[in-house]
Amino acid sequence: MGATLFVSQWLCPLSASAYEPIHRIDTRHKVVALTFDDGPDPVYTPLILETLHKNHVPATFFVLGSQVDKYPKVMQWIEKAGHEIGNHGYHHYDLNKLTEQEVYDEIKQTEKSILRTTGILAQHYRPPGGVITHDVMNAVQTSGYDIIHWSVDPRDWSLARTSAAIVNSVKKNVNSGDIVLFHDGGLNQKQTLAALQQLITDLRSQGYRFVTVSELLDEFDSNG
Repeated sequence: MGATLFVSQWLCPLSASAYEPIHRIDTRHKVVALTFDDGPDPVYTPLILETLHKNHVPATFFVLGSQVDKYPKVMQWIEKAGHEIGNHGYHHYDLNKLTEQEVYDEIKQTEKSILRTTGILAQHYRPPGGVITHDVMNAVQTSGYDIIHWSVDPRDWSLARTSAAIVNSVKKNVNSGDIVLFHDGGLNQKQTLAALQQLITDLRSQGYRFVTVSELLDEFDSNG
């Protein structure tokens, strides 16, 4: 069995619609991509990086341009640690209220912030809130990014979510080829941090290997 790419709510070859959101891939290999949104955060991003480093786990950070400009040193730590960097827009605006040009400007402003701080040109874009409109699709296509969504969402941003609830949500729902959504910026990162070590340990014990989003897509390319 090869690998199948999951886009939007249906299965589709990668070449069919490159600008549909990618949620996961279907693969026989036990691989999973951990992703973190809304950073870099001056407190929790370094602590998350420490946990990832200690466990030799690569991850993908979808960063906000406004946070990159506030905390360039933290951004550089992400890059130096070897993690993948994705574009999450500049302000975390509600994209339902933005024009195509405004979405495009959000993407390109963040692109410049990432490039200026790390020398890296990001390849993947995750719209804030996962919002997809006609204007968002056109702006992303013009910008030349892949749209990356997720397939497992433990809602770690919610103040009502404990670390145990985050762990249980991921373990209950995760499968090979999944993209897991976490946040290193926001209001509840203490619980995310507490859950992370246990999840890494538990998923490894089940035979999972951690990869970046690009490595996950390479899995599709090599097996699809």
